[in-house]
Amino acid sequence: MTAQPIEHPIAFSLEASARDSTLSALIALERTTLKATSVEQLAFIAVNETHRLVDYYQCLLWRLNPAGKVKIQSISGVSEIDQHSQAALSLKRLVQAIQKNRKDSGLSPITRDDVPSKMRQVWDEWLPAHGLWCPFVRPGSEIDAGLLLTRDAPCTDAELELLVPLVEIYAHVWNSLEAKTKKSYSGLVNVLRRRSSRIALLVLLLGIMALPIKESALAPADIVPDQALVVSAPVKGAIKEFHVRPNESVESGQLLFSLDDTEFKSRYEIAAKSLEVAQADYLRSAQKSFSDAQSKSEAKLLKVRVEQKQLEKQHAQLLLERTRVRAEQKGIAVFADVNDWIGQPVEVGERILMLADPKRAEIQIWLAVEDSVNLQPGAEVQMFLNTDPTSPLSAKIRQTSYQPVRTPEGTLAFRLKAELDASEETPRIGLKGTAKVYGGTVTILYYIVRRPLAALRQMLGV
Repeated sequence: MTAQPIEHPIAFSLEASARDSTLSALIALERTTLKATSVEQLAFIAVNETHRLVDYYQCLLWRLNPAGKVKIQSISGVSEIDQHSQAALSLKRLVQAIQKNRKDSGLSPITRDDVPSKMRQVWDEWLPAHGLWCPFVRPGSEIDAGLLLTRDAPCTDAELELLVPLVEIYAHVWNSLEAKTKKSYSGLVNVLRRRSSRIALLVLLLGIMALPIKESALAPADIVPDQALVVSAPVKGAIKEFHVRPNESVESGQLLFSLDDTEFKSRYEIAAKSLEVAQADYLRSAQKSFSDAQSKSEAKLLKVRVEQKQLEKQHAQLLLERTRVRAEQKGIAVFADVNDWIGQPVEVGERILMLADPKRAEIQIWLAVEDSVNLQPGAEVQMFLNTDPTSPLSAKIRQTSYQPVRTPEGTLAFRLKAELDASEETPRIGLKGTAKVYGGTVTILYYIVRRPLAALRQMLGV
């Protein structure tokens, strides 16, 4: 009598426990799937939660759009897919090739040998050795979505037995959610097919297009001083030294900057020496005139020469003093950078900086020619500072230019000046932002088609 093999009770218990755990995970996953309320939520569950039953390297859910092109709906471990990335484009081509070649509706293992030869390089680049094709079958055996699981080893029979009912649940919920979406869309289409509905919609659109709205435009803007004192170069020369820094507060009479005074010192010294010589000649001739009548007439001529040399000395001294420029009033020094001026030659009257009252500022707006609207003094303006875009400044147009000028960026624009409302706190001079200027009242239709019409007229020349 042969002995019967006896199963070890501990091994049997562990195997039963593993089966129970797998079955519990499958039931829990099915319940989670049935609670999905959108295709996006279902896609997330399918590509990420399936890992609770079967190990895989990556799982993706694909679908066909109305044109029959593949779209990657979701990928495991990826929160957002860039449809134009190299990986997404390559996977789309690969899934499209598999979808065309796979006619069966069941789960089927695939490898690189099951795809067209021209796509095998794509497989090697983006996928491991083995994959599992899991289509979502619709009533009528139509397939427009499914899963692609990829891993290093092929799926076992036990794993396939677990995935078959799970994929059927995925397909059922997917088809139900898709049907709800299409039903809502088809209901809207049915409503629009009625003639009365189309007429009502047309009347509603025409009514909306006829509603009045204020014409507006956006333009770059900055805070500039109001009625600032321009400090220009009093003489021709080169900037030698700056004694103030940008946005520094200065007092009346404070030294601002100095010009190179080498040439002016030489002129002053030459004028002083010439005056001394003229004075010596005059003194000698004046003393000689007591004994010589002819020297008396020469003394008068030399006296005029002395007066001339005195004027030349005074002029040279005045030019020398002008090389040291002082503030005529208190305020803040408005200019870009000290290093932009050191050593730079300047002409007489060339603007170097401005002295501005920090409590008096206004908005300077550069409105592009193509964005110009009908503006009048007093028009409303809102400026959104880059430092505080949530608290716009209110102002009114004070001045508009009738001809476009070239902006610091090299474009043509209309320069506008806007006065801040009295209730606004004066912002710091130099701040930049975006201004929204309001014109007259127009219809929404005109507001929408104004720029396209202007571009069309420029193109056609009418």
